Amino acid sequence: MITRRMRIRLLPVAALAVALLCALAARGQDKASGAKTVVVPRTHIQVDEKSGTVTVTETPQVSQPGQGGAMSGTTTSGTAPTGTAPRARITEKDCRRVVRHQARADVTYKPGVDVRGKPVAPADMAGGFTIPLPDVFEFNVTKDLRAYLDGPAEQLAADKAAALAAQKATTATDAAVASAKLSAEGAQTAYDTKKTAATNAQTAYEAAQAAADAAPTDNTLKTAAETALATATTAQAAADSAASSLATANTAYTATQTAANTGDYSTALTQAQATLTAAKAAGYTQDATAETASTTATTTASAATSAHTAALTAQETVQKSANMELNIGTVRYNINTGAMTFNGKPINDAAMGDLAAICQEMLAAKKR
Repeated sequence: MITRRMRIRLLPVAALAVALLCALAARGQDKASGAKTVVVPRTHIQVDEKSGTVTVTETPQVSQPGQGGAMSGTTTSGTAPTGTAPRARITEKDCRRVVRHQARADVTYKPGVDVRGKPVAPADMAGGFTIPLPDVFEFNVTKDLRAYLDGPAEQLAADKAAALAAQKATTATDAAVASAKLSAEGAQTAYDTKKTAATNAQTAYEAAQAAADAAPTDNTLKTAAETALATATTAQAAADSAASSLATANTAYTATQTAANTGDYSTALTQAQATLTAAKAAGYTQDATAETASTTATTTASAATSAHTAALTAQETVQKSANMELNIGTVRYNINTGAMTFNGKPINDAAMGDLAAICQEMLAAKKR
């Protein structure tokens, strides 16, 4: 039994076979056009469904005019044609050249169903978000005039000034933190020294008082104890004062770091100077390294201020020529008719092609 799939595969092959059969019959008729005895080839077609090939075999058959039939292999004169019957072999590749592919009905796209015929939701489901678009779109054709007013050069100068100001600010904040750190460390050292002195003075007083108590009639020991008490009291007061100054120095040092982290070199310098003042109150004395650090913090902050001012000036120059655009004209595009005008005049075909492409991109961007 030939299945539907077999019929589909054999369709192009059979078509070519029929065409070949017609050609062979015509050749036989040409040979018999001037003779009483007609030799009509009998054609046999054999199809190999597995390999997709067709074999055509001709068997000579002789007939006479007026006869309704013919006997295979016989003639009226008693002689029969000899020789091997011609054979033609047609490949599947040849068939494909003759017959075009016909798509099956079951592979044609059908909206609303999947490949198995089951219903599916359409792509344009209800409830989607839709943006209403106008029928006519307009946009202006402008020219930035800054190119004719040294705009690019001014912008470049402003960018360089800003970069220099940022670099100077970083240098200044780093210097302020370094100076404040030395001051805070100096304040800690000064406090530690005074704290030790207060502890030693207290120990000395306790010893002197113990000796005076052991000899209550000895006025010298009594006086020594009183002196030791005064010394211990003074030392403790100095230590307490140093502790307060140390706390202030540490607070100022922390503020210096915070300002430096935000790039505020001016505040960083102010807090670094406050750290130094508190450290000096605690008894700190700057050495050469600390003095250099303080000087560097001051000079770099001054340089940063100058650079910042220059950057502001350059930016102001740029702003003066900002937004200086010349409106050359207005383009109107009608989405319904495709008509495009420039300042009310139709645009020629060459220009319209370019501008239409731009408009299509604009419309696609709005729909997204």
